[in-house]
Amino acid sequence: MSRIRGKDTKPEILVRKGLHARGFRFRLQDRGLPGRPDIVLPKYGVAIMVNGCFWHGHKRCRYATRPKSNQEFWDAKIERNRHRDEVTSAHLEALGWHVIVVWECELRRKEGLEARLDELSVEIVRAGETKRQREESRRLSRMEMKKMREEKLRRQARLEAEIKAIYKNRQ
Repeated sequence: MSRIRGKDTKPEILVRKGLHARGFRFRLQDRGLPGRPDIVLPKYGVAIMVNGCFWHGHKRCRYATRPKSNQEFWDAKIERNRHRDEVTSAHLEALGWHVIVVWECELRRKEGLEARLDELSVEIVRAGETKRQREESRRLSRMEMKKMREEKLRRQARLEAEIKAIYKNRQ
């Protein structure tokens, strides 16, 4: 188990090379985010997790076999990994990140790799558009709030001027 890598795995490198070739720039293993996602694209608001089918218990995958010996240990370990993945994804989504999971089995064949990378590119761009729309609506609402405050101040100034005029006429 000491030789099991936590980063720079073969599937992760394949995804990184494919994304870089398609013009995406990214960060690796961002420690500032929960779960340290494998690939982070801040411009698009995307966090990519590259999961091994065995270690993360990919359902209905032929590569996600369980060892015959010490089954209780492996079942508990893989369940903990799956639960941790769910919690991490939920936390990232709560922080406004779009989480994409890429499974090792999707990258096995050359055709499958290219197809998955094309899908991934489309998904990243779509997530970036969603992020821009969210930011734009937030900017608009800030501008609207600013206009409303300015209008309120103008109304308040007019009322104060009228009140002063009324009291000035009474004296």
